[in-house]
Amino acid sequence: MIVRLPNRTGDASRQPSGGYVRLFDPLGGTVVRLPWMPDEIETSSVAQAWTQVARPGRVPLLLSQGKNLPVVNLPFRLVNPGQAGHVEGTIAALEKLARSSNPVRLDVASQFRGMYRITNLTKRETHWTADGKVADADITLELTQSSDMVAAVGPIRRKTKKSKKGGIKGRLKNGARSV
Repeated sequence: MIVRLPNRTGDASRQPSGGYVRLFDPLGGTVVRLPWMPDEIETSSVAQAWTQVARPGRVPLLLSQGKNLPVVNLPFRLVNPGQAGHVEGTIAALEKLARSSNPVRLDVASQFRGMYRITNLTKRETHWTADGKVADADITLELTQSSDMVAAVGPIRRKTKKSKKGGIKGRLKNGARSV
């Protein structure tokens, strides 16, 4: 499979650089390895979030809203010349990762970038084989760094009443236990 950026049309002379981009779902076991290093990886939302508060008759006040989660954009073009003839398997694996609620591990050129969640997957099919399978597609992945926060769930309290004999009320009396 050849992965090229969308703005690199007709660039058949590129050779693999030894680098790659890999997305791995450790909980689901799905792995997508794109054997080309992209020319660009755009990262946004790196700085803190700030809010300007108006103060009548005075200079506005700038307050920090906290840190943002970084967002990584990966645009690339999927082409598979001379091999399977179509790229539907890779597209299906990317869609499976995007629909999953699990975070994915992002590796770029064997460097661990962190755990991310796929927040947007855009695909544009540009060429098909004779039997209707996708042979060429422009893909844009938007990955947002996974937060370490977990929704607070309190302890589950059971309201069981114990009998005077020390057992749980409602248990069969003199019942034989199966081992």
